[in-house]
Amino acid sequence: MRNCRFVLITSALIFALPASAHHGPIGNPDLYLTENLVELEGEITEVFWRNPHPRLRMSVVDEGGEETIWELELDGSPISYNRMGISADDFAQTGDHVRVAGVVALFETQSLGVLHYLRPDGQEQVFRNREMRWSNEQFEQIEQELDPLKILQAQQSARGMFRVWKLDNTTENRAHPQLEEYESFLTEHGRSLAASWNRATDDGELDCKQGMPTTMYDPVPMEIVDDGDRILIRVLEYDIERVIYLNAAEGAEEPEPSPLGHSVGRWEGDTLVVDTTHVNWPQFDPYGTPQSNEAQYRESFRFNAGDETLEHVFTVTDPIIFTQPITFERARRWTPGVEIVPFNCVARWDGAGN
Repeated sequence: MRNCRFVLITSALIFALPASAHHGPIGNPDLYLTENLVELEGEITEVFWRNPHPRLRMSVVDEGGEETIWELELDGSPISYNRMGISADDFAQTGDHVRVAGVVALFETQSLGVLHYLRPDGQEQVFRNREMRWSNEQFEQIEQELDPLKILQAQQSARGMFRVWKLDNTTENRAHPQLEEYESFLTEHGRSLAASWNRATDDGELDCKQGMPTTMYDPVPMEIVDDGDRILIRVLEYDIERVIYLNAAEGAEEPEPSPLGHSVGRWEGDTLVVDTTHVNWPQFDPYGTPQSNEAQYRESFRFNAGDETLEHVFTVTDPIIFTQPITFERARRWTPGVEIVPFNCVARWDGAGN
């Protein structure tokens, strides 16, 4: 077997077999030992090219000849790589000899969140806007132009708000509402629940699940579809599909609670107003703020024909968690040519390609 090496930059770790899970944002201190940068060199033994993040397995052999199998988790998703024309084979193949540096997962100490990836051709890929570590040649990641035919088809079929939208995650229009916007309105009970939240064990998104309201402010493509007496909202991440009933009498019996809740809409002029109840998703945001089963949402969607944007306003009322109703406003832009493709998220990898 090839000579491989392992370097721990700042301190030693105790190793155990990995559990092979999706960890979330690489470098998040709730999920990774961010104070330690680990460097590995070895041979790729498996490639798992599935959402939410590609994962690899690497065989590392120390100077004493002892082999350790590491799981490597990469930033980005196969969908985002595909938009740059990068396939699984372009990125890594079984037998490749590579070098990586990153941070170890808190509860899976043979699992590495990759921040630097040195490919066999000498090109280095860096994540989280880090400086190059080993190479002077950076791996190019250039998003490909959208298909002109798909853009034309989208332009021809667009009707009011019924099209695909993208929420820009900019400083002026942050996708996720920021904690400082509403933290001061938490009740004592809400603060207590938030303080006990552990992202590594309590975050449902780590198991490829999501609910209201977090699904509505992810910076990923979202499509609004006219389905007759219903309106569908399809979100790329986690293959989410919300159903908004326009006939309030439909489902007059008590709805079953669900992560997306029960939504009833009505038109007020050119504005779609939606009321959502019966949400049993425990998270209000990605930061640990809870929500109770008394949470209710009112949303309004308005198409602005002048600049072809979608104005989205939503208000949460949850007397258990918040001292008052809280309102957020976000604007989405039209992205003709972008499609909602299957996300096919798999949080856990059994080593057999599943």
